[in-house]
Amino acid sequence: MSRFLPNIPFKYCGSVAVLCDLWLPDKIPAGGSPLIIFFHAGGWVYGEKAFSSICVRWREELLARGVAFASAGYRHRAYGGGMPTPPADAADAVRYFRKNAAEYGIDPEKILLCGHSAGGHLAMLVGLTQDKFRDNWSDKETECRVCASFAISGPANLNFAAYDKPKFNPEMNNCVRGLLGDKWQDPDARAEAEPVAYVRSGEAAHIPVLCIQSVEDEVVPPGMAEEFARAGADMGYDIRSLLLPDGDHGLHIHGKRNEPSPSAFVADKAIVEFVTEVFGL
Repeated sequence: MSRFLPNIPFKYCGSVAVLCDLWLPDKIPAGGSPLIIFFHAGGWVYGEKAFSSICVRWREELLARGVAFASAGYRHRAYGGGMPTPPADAADAVRYFRKNAAEYGIDPEKILLCGHSAGGHLAMLVGLTQDKFRDNWSDKETECRVCASFAISGPANLNFAAYDKPKFNPEMNNCVRGLLGDKWQDPDARAEAEPVAYVRSGEAAHIPVLCIQSVEDEVVPPGMAEEFARAGADMGYDIRSLLLPDGDHGLHIHGKRNEPSPSAFVADKAIVEFVTEVFGL
């Protein structure tokens, strides 16, 4: 049985605490448990740390193999947080667990970031930029350093209108505006928030990144994952894309939001294999 520690305050912003939930394996390996930190979806404008069930199946399998799992909140637009607040909070979740690794029995050198949709974007962005993002409330002494990241239906860039599948939904501009505020159309502001921009410039950290997406995704264009992988290959980065033949944005059967698509189980297997490779399980 795993041990569940809810509502851990990993960061204080004045009187406001940013929280995470933590699952620890029953048996902690010698040297500490590897840790996966998950970030929720919500278009950078809503959502909570307990928002997604997309990770439940593979979370339980990896807990049984000695991997710890955290689901971290972040201040999105509903809490007044546009750039650089969401990635700064995500990076501070890493800093917290690296600083307090001994308390939780975690190996601070084996931390992997992941997320769904907007949370997947943050996992890739912080993974590829490592210690870049901070704010006035950030831990100034501890480095954000992770060894890999993966995203489920996560956008690697913010130019949704550049893709013809799915048909562009103007509502996505509101999501981008929620992240970037008044600068949402500023190319420089967009580039600062786009994982692909750091890869194309050669400034990204060399960590393995896995992008998982359905070709039937009705929110994030599946072409983004393929383009991201090509950009990585061009620049010598280990960026992989797994395009699945069915499933909606959350890898559910279309119209049945609580029923996983057949491809969801393919994604589960790929995630476990990726984590096994990265952590050397």
